[in-house]
Amino acid sequence: MPSTVTDATLRLASQPTESVPEIDFQTDVVTIPVKLCNLPPLNAIASQVLALTTDPDIDLRQISKVVESDPAFAADILFLANSSLFGFPSRMHVLRHAVAVLGLDRIKALAVTVAMRGFLGKRNPLLHQCWQHSVACALVCEEISAIFDFSGDRAYTAGIMHDIGRLGLLKTYPTEMTSVLSGQYANAQKILRAEREALNVDHARAGAWLVSNWAFPKDFAEVCEHHHSAPNARNSEMLQLVKAACNIADAIGFPAVKGQQQPTYLEATSPLATRVGHKAVPSEEDLRANVNARLAAFES
Repeated sequence: MPSTVTDATLRLASQPTESVPEIDFQTDVVTIPVKLCNLPPLNAIASQVLALTTDPDIDLRQISKVVESDPAFAADILFLANSSLFGFPSRMHVLRHAVAVLGLDRIKALAVTVAMRGFLGKRNPLLHQCWQHSVACALVCEEISAIFDFSGDRAYTAGIMHDIGRLGLLKTYPTEMTSVLSGQYANAQKILRAEREALNVDHARAGAWLVSNWAFPKDFAEVCEHHHSAPNARNSEMLQLVKAACNIADAIGFPAVKGQQQPTYLEATSPLATRVGHKAVPSEEDLRANVNARLAAFES
């Protein structure tokens, strides 16, 4: 990553996301604010876990050894594994046992959750609001994952990562992003435009750049960059899932931006109707109660 970039080089005129040429995130940082370029990556242990879990033949003992190399990180994973956030009936005391019971996808979800908590550090109200949206989106992803033939844990991981660009911008440019997030907007596209006007980049593009720069799986970058685009049957299943979950999280009361006009639950779940009909979608009241309970457990 270039180290000579300064804010003076970042005065590219704002353009709507749809008209911006595709950028090679590894080499071209002209639209990426300099402080974001200097943002430390997620926990190295989480990054190693993500890399290892892309191999379906990975030995679970290798995962255990990687996680155990950071005792604090391992303790956090065990804490979450035993919380009602993930709903296991019996308590696990040994990490290797937890890894064997949980499996690759669940360990990946837990590792990313722990890493995201550490990445955020001390949370102010706006950061906490955005974090709650990310977790709510992840939980909704898990809830509706079967509709998309995804494992719940894989869906959860995609959901919790989808807004990493917004969290990163809020951490590195709190004054500018506070102004943006305190505004009133008709829709998500207006928010993206406000972010570009303030910082020459929106959180969708920033998120794609971050996860690419951190060498995370490519499907995370797609989810980050395009989760606010219109529903499209040609999108990957993961992207369609996160798009729906993001809107549903807004509709049940967990928006990242309070001033945004929120969709109704019927509007948010309508893209799912062509797949299975609304019978397979949980009721608004049940889903809101479930997310509220699991968020409370997570933050206790």
